[in-house]
Amino acid sequence: MNIAEVERRTGLTRANIRFYEKEGLVAPARSANGYRDYTEADVETLRKVRLLL
Repeated sequence: MNIAEVERRTGLTRANIRFYEKEGLVAPARSANGYRDYTEADVETLRKVRLLL
């Protein structure tokens, strides 16, 4: 799924999602066009991070 869908599902902003990616908490795959492709596991990890905040 793309970053816009992850935003809707987690309530985090793009900047937050990219920050957590930079910190190594999530590692989305890249599609052929270079876009991030997030999995359900990435979404669950981001939900847990948000909960712990």
